[in-house]
Amino acid sequence: MPTANPFINALLTDFYQLTMLSAYYKSAQHRRRVAFEYFYRSAPFGGLYAIFVGLHDLIHYLQHFAFSEEQIAYLRSLNTFDEDFLAHLRDLRFTGDLESIREGEVLLPGVYGLRVTAALEEAQIIESALLNLINFPTLIATKAAHVKFNAEEKTVLEFGLRRAQGADGAMTASRAAYIGGADATSNVLAGFQYGIPVAGTHAHSYVMFFPDELSAFERYAQVFPNSALFLVDTYDVYQGLQNAIRVAHEMKAQGKQARGVRIDSGDLVYWSIVAHVLFERAGLPEMRIVLSNDLNERSIALIHNEIRRSVRDEGYLREISLQIGAKVDKISAEAVIDRLVFGVGTDLITGGNQSSLGGVYKLIGVQAPDGTWRPRIKVSAQPEKMTNPGMKKVVRLLRNGFLVADIIALPEEEIAPGQPFVGINPSNPNQQTTYRDFDQVETLHVPIFEQGKLVYTPPSLPEVKAYAQQRMRTIRLESRRLENPHTLKVSLTERYFAYKQAVIQAAMQRPLEQGGKDAV
Repeated sequence: MPTANPFINALLTDFYQLTMLSAYYKSAQHRRRVAFEYFYRSAPFGGLYAIFVGLHDLIHYLQHFAFSEEQIAYLRSLNTFDEDFLAHLRDLRFTGDLESIREGEVLLPGVYGLRVTAALEEAQIIESALLNLINFPTLIATKAAHVKFNAEEKTVLEFGLRRAQGADGAMTASRAAYIGGADATSNVLAGFQYGIPVAGTHAHSYVMFFPDELSAFERYAQVFPNSALFLVDTYDVYQGLQNAIRVAHEMKAQGKQARGVRIDSGDLVYWSIVAHVLFERAGLPEMRIVLSNDLNERSIALIHNEIRRSVRDEGYLREISLQIGAKVDKISAEAVIDRLVFGVGTDLITGGNQSSLGGVYKLIGVQAPDGTWRPRIKVSAQPEKMTNPGMKKVVRLLRNGFLVADIIALPEEEIAPGQPFVGINPSNPNQQTTYRDFDQVETLHVPIFEQGKLVYTPPSLPEVKAYAQQRMRTIRLESRRLENPHTLKVSLTERYFAYKQAVIQAAMQRPLEQGGKDAV
């Protein structure tokens, strides 16, 4: 049975979390009940959404949260904490509540993905680990969703192990990429650990080892008579294609079947078209064309667009005819594209030009001795930097199965189809929308822990992937495009907006010596 990650434990925290805990403990404030929420402010990769991933590791972390004797000894060696506090840490467990959206859910900017309600020390100490366990896999799952969408739902293989940021980064990213849209991984350990399908071909070094390319292909076909896929760009792509076709015919005569070719360099558009034409002429409709070489969602979209444009050009057709030595009058772009499979490595496993997600974990309320909740807010001159204070709920409006908006409301507010209401843009209150044409209201959050007890049955990885795919289908295509995607709205109800303004006003008026702008 695969083992859990040994690095996910109580010491997976920043040092200042422990110094704050010590201060809370010495001030006898450590058991005050508080509420923190996780959210992000700006969607990654120029998009409008994120795919929430990492809940399974967070559940394991909270279930097993405890400081071992060895860890307590290490903290003692830092000469920072006294024995009384260290003895207290020895008995510290998570006994709070956690509510969260499901893993694989679409999470919009400014909407809280999860809320922790617990004793101050419990909610505080888990912050760093929580952000670590949620931010990176959410980033990679979102990247995979963009890649899969721009691959037009063609097969996407995650090939990123060797470029990942360490073994832990590779494992986390392989799982997240699979949830977000990748169909298989080259990472064998991820296949073992998580049950992800594994896939791969062979390297250029395999071809180079043999006396010639044809010998390499023939030997590979002998070993893998029903799954051989040949890397054709070690020496010359055209000759590699010819050799692959020759071996594929030999396999077919023996009742076997080659799967296709991989092209890892050169003009991927041109060689995809050439390969398709050659396979058509050779009577090999089953042969697939796997493309790799630093691909990402934008280069994949460009490949599709260029194939569609190129096959309509008469000059291009003449070039293809010259290449294969026979006249080609017409090529179906969609037939070429239908053969394609995309192997995506570095950009998918690392996030490419965005290597982190700015998810945050903010205090939104403190429970008073009488049991009432006192809101907390971070006040900023930039509206988008202000947090949404106090207890609240989020509902999702849909129309005809498509996402209309996420609405942040007071817990007692009722929102239902047939009851129009005004929503206010949290970043620009002058922008207001009257919501009336929605036919479904969803509650996004579910209880995960109650009083430290797990009350949620985590789904299997295939179930999480299927759920993510289903939730992605609630986003209209125009909101997923690469350039100028159509807005996905997040709005505050009028009542919650008024509540937030009152909290801001109280925070601004409160003297700094009584708690400053972060407390009311």
